[in-house]
Amino acid sequence: MSYIFKENLVSSSKYSIKCPYPMKPRYVVCHNTANDASAMSEVSYMLGNNNKVSFHAAVDNYRVVTGLPFDRSCYAAGDGRYGSGNAHKINIEICYSKSGGERFDEAEDLAACYIAYLLKQYGWGIERVYKHQDFSG
Repeated sequence: MSYIFKENLVSSSKYSIKCPYPMKPRYVVCHNTANDASAMSEVSYMLGNNNKVSFHAAVDNYRVVTGLPFDRSCYAAGDGRYGSGNAHKINIEICYSKSGGERFDEAEDLAACYIAYLLKQYGWGIERVYKHQDFSG
Protein backbone atom coordinates (compact mmCIF):
# COMPACT_ATOMS: atom_id res chain seq x y z
CA MET A 1 0.00 0.00 0.00
CA SER A 2 1.23 3.50 -0.74
CA TYR A 3 0.84 6.28 1.77
CA ILE A 4 0.02 9.94 1.25
CA PHE A 5 1.80 12.77 3.06
CA LYS A 6 -0.02 16.09 2.82
CA GLU A 7 0.37 19.54 4.35
CA ASN A 8 -2.68 21.62 5.16
CA LEU A 9 -0.93 24.23 7.28
CA VAL A 10 -2.67 26.77 9.48
CA SER A 11 -2.73 30.33 8.22
CA SER A 12 -0.26 32.56 10.03
CA SER A 13 -3.26 34.77 10.91
CA LYS A 14 -4.37 31.95 13.28
CA TYR A 15 -1.00 31.42 14.95
CA SER A 16 -2.18 33.27 18.08
CA ILE A 17 -5.04 30.77 18.47
CA LYS A 18 -3.57 27.49 17.24
CA CYS A 19 0.22 27.63 17.63
CA PRO A 20 1.13 30.78 19.54
CA TYR A 21 4.78 30.25 20.41
CA PRO A 22 7.92 29.33 18.51
CA MET A 23 9.40 26.07 19.75
CA LYS A 24 12.25 23.73 19.20
CA PRO A 25 10.65 20.27 19.39
CA ARG A 26 12.18 17.90 21.91
CA TYR A 27 9.74 14.99 21.96
CA VAL A 28 6.71 13.41 20.25
CA VAL A 29 3.30 12.89 21.87
CA CYS A 30 0.68 10.57 20.39
CA HIS A 31 -3.04 10.60 21.07
CA ASN A 32 -6.14 8.85 19.78
CA THR A 33 -8.82 11.15 18.38
CA ALA A 34 -11.75 9.32 20.06
CA ASN A 35 -13.85 9.61 16.91
CA ASP A 36 -13.98 8.11 13.42
CA ALA A 37 -12.94 11.00 11.17
CA SER A 38 -10.14 10.79 8.61
CA ALA A 39 -6.83 12.65 9.01
CA MET A 40 -7.88 15.28 6.47
CA SER A 41 -11.19 15.83 8.29
CA GLU A 42 -9.45 16.09 11.67
CA VAL A 43 -6.99 18.72 10.43
CA SER A 44 -9.65 20.64 8.47
CA TYR A 45 -11.91 20.80 11.53
CA MET A 46 -9.04 21.88 13.80
CA LEU A 47 -7.99 24.64 11.42
CA GLY A 48 -11.53 25.77 10.69
CA ASN A 49 -12.52 26.70 14.23
CA ASN A 50 -11.22 29.33 16.63
CA ASN A 51 -10.82 27.07 19.66
CA LYS A 52 -7.47 26.88 21.41
CA VAL A 53 -7.24 23.20 20.53
CA SER A 54 -4.63 22.05 18.05
CA PHE A 55 -2.12 19.38 17.08
CA HIS A 56 0.69 19.08 14.57
CA ALA A 57 -0.42 16.13 12.44
CA ALA A 58 -3.16 13.53 12.10
CA VAL A 59 -2.65 9.98 10.83
CA ASP A 60 -5.32 7.70 9.42
CA ASN A 61 -5.07 4.32 7.71
CA TYR A 62 -3.24 5.63 4.62
CA ARG A 63 -2.47 9.33 5.09
CA VAL A 64 -0.49 11.71 7.28
CA VAL A 65 -1.75 15.30 7.24
CA THR A 66 0.31 18.07 8.84
CA GLY A 67 -1.71 21.03 10.14
CA LEU A 68 0.82 22.99 12.18
CA PRO A 69 4.49 23.66 11.56
CA PHE A 70 6.72 21.63 13.86
CA ASP A 71 8.51 24.77 15.00
CA ARG A 72 5.35 26.15 16.66
CA SER A 73 3.70 25.10 19.95
CA CYS A 74 0.14 23.74 20.09
CA TYR A 75 -2.77 23.05 22.44
CA ALA A 76 -3.01 19.25 22.34
CA ALA A 77 -1.63 17.66 25.49
CA GLY A 78 -4.04 19.28 27.94
CA ASP A 79 -1.32 20.71 30.17
CA GLY A 80 -1.80 24.41 29.50
CA ARG A 81 -0.04 27.10 27.55
CA TYR A 82 3.38 26.50 29.07
CA GLY A 83 3.08 22.79 29.83
CA SER A 84 5.86 20.65 28.40
CA GLY A 85 3.37 18.53 26.44
CA ASN A 86 2.22 21.58 24.52
CA ALA A 87 5.31 23.76 24.52
CA HIS A 88 8.05 21.30 23.52
CA LYS A 89 6.50 18.36 21.71
CA ILE A 90 5.26 17.39 18.26
CA ASN A 91 1.68 16.20 18.84
CA ILE A 92 0.32 13.45 16.58
CA GLU A 93 -3.37 12.40 16.49
CA ILE A 94 -4.24 8.80 15.50
CA CYS A 95 -7.60 8.55 13.71
CA TYR A 96 -10.46 6.02 13.75
CA SER A 97 -10.08 5.11 17.41
CA LYS A 98 -13.77 5.37 18.37
CA SER A 99 -14.88 2.22 16.56
CA GLY A 100 -11.54 0.46 16.38
CA GLY A 101 -11.23 -2.34 13.86
CA GLU A 102 -9.06 -2.66 10.79
CA ARG A 103 -8.93 1.06 9.89
CA PHE A 104 -7.77 1.93 13.41
CA ASP A 105 -5.19 -0.87 13.44
CA GLU A 106 -3.84 0.42 10.11
CA ALA A 107 -3.83 4.00 11.43
CA GLU A 108 -1.83 2.90 14.47
CA ASP A 109 0.64 1.06 12.25
CA LEU A 110 1.12 4.10 10.00
CA ALA A 111 1.44 6.38 13.06
CA ALA A 112 4.16 4.11 14.47
CA CYS A 113 6.03 4.28 11.15
CA TYR A 114 5.61 8.05 10.97
CA ILE A 115 6.78 8.55 14.55
CA ALA A 116 9.80 6.32 13.83
CA TYR A 117 10.51 8.52 10.80
CA LEU A 118 10.35 11.66 12.98
CA LEU A 119 12.65 10.11 15.56
CA LYS A 120 15.17 9.34 12.85
CA GLN A 121 14.86 12.82 11.32
CA TYR A 122 15.58 14.47 14.68
CA GLY A 123 18.17 11.92 15.80
CA TRP A 124 16.06 10.89 18.81
CA GLY A 125 15.46 7.53 20.48
CA ILE A 126 12.20 5.89 21.55
CA GLU A 127 12.53 7.48 25.00
CA ARG A 128 11.36 10.71 23.36
CA VAL A 129 7.85 9.33 22.64
CA TYR A 130 5.03 10.04 25.09
CA LYS A 131 1.31 9.45 25.39
CA HIS A 132 -1.20 12.27 25.77
CA GLN A 133 -2.11 10.82 29.19
CA ASP A 134 1.42 11.47 30.41
CA PHE A 135 0.45 15.17 30.58
CA SER A 136 -3.26 15.35 31.30
CA GLY A 137 -4.25 12.07 32.93
